[in-house]
Amino acid sequence: MREIEARYAESGHPSLEELAVAQGTAYSGDPRSLLGDFWPDDQPVDDFLAALREWRGHPRHDRAA
Repeated sequence: MREIEARYAESGHPSLEELAVAQGTAYSGDPRSLLGDFWPDDQPVDDFLAALREWRGHPRHDRAA
């Protein structure tokens, strides 16, 4: 990762493609490939948000979470 920092320290940020190559990952260019299927479609969004707060360890009354 130090190579990336040195390479772009003066010239700016690398592109997504350059980051993917440097990190040994691949990106297809299609953002739909990044979608996950981890929450049932028939469940309310409020339940998802409550679960998200719980997963992050935030108390239910913390509106900033």
